Amino acid sequence: MFNKKITFCATDENMKDIWPHPKPASRFIPPEYKKLGRFVEDNLHTATVKTCIPFLDSLTMGYIVPFDQDYVIDPTEDDFSITPANKQQNDFGFHNQTQLPKEWHDTTGVAAGKFMNKWLIKTPPGYSCLFLQPMNRLELRFEIIPGCVDTDTYVNEINFPFILRKRDKQFLIKKGEPMIQVIPFKRESWKRWAGFYLEKLHLKTINLLNSEWLDRYKKNFWQKKSYR
Repeated sequence: MFNKKITFCATDENMKDIWPHPKPASRFIPPEYKKLGRFVEDNLHTATVKTCIPFLDSLTMGYIVPFDQDYVIDPTEDDFSITPANKQQNDFGFHNQTQLPKEWHDTTGVAAGKFMNKWLIKTPPGYSCLFLQPMNRLELRFEIIPGCVDTDTYVNEINFPFILRKRDKQFLIKKGEPMIQVIPFKRESWKRWAGFYLEKLHLKTINLLNSEWLDRYKKNFWQKKSYR
């Protein structure tokens, strides 16, 4: 079943047992999701996102690379600084405002920071990785800029620029918090087609949805995804 392997290799052998290891995203379910009930006040007419399988699939897709150590972010009036716990300057970086679209730095007012990833990532031939802000987790402090890398051929440190969103006061990013979501995928060529909608298939979908009350998508359409 598990015929594809993604490899995460620490860039420093002395730290491989110190840095939190990348793990399946399903190991990083946020506590607010865990404690959420399936229905608002047990009312079957008002389901919460706990019943939404696409929400859960996004939450648990791929792998999470956690922060390797604590970081203190200090915003100033027109800039900000990053201080890692080990005080090493090469554990973070910046992109000047001029490197961003003008519309971006007009709204943020500051340069983009850059989190340094301590893990080399290798996928099988023909497979790339999409790097995203961890999905369906409320993160108001910063916003990771997504990227896509052909990790079957590019085996090098992949770092993650971010836009600072929390500008009002100093805050702490803790070691082990989710930093980036890594979703491996097979590179394939696609061709677009648009035309009259698929009436019979659509009607079948609607009839299946209308025949049950609970877990309709999961029972009739969902396909299990596995990341170990």
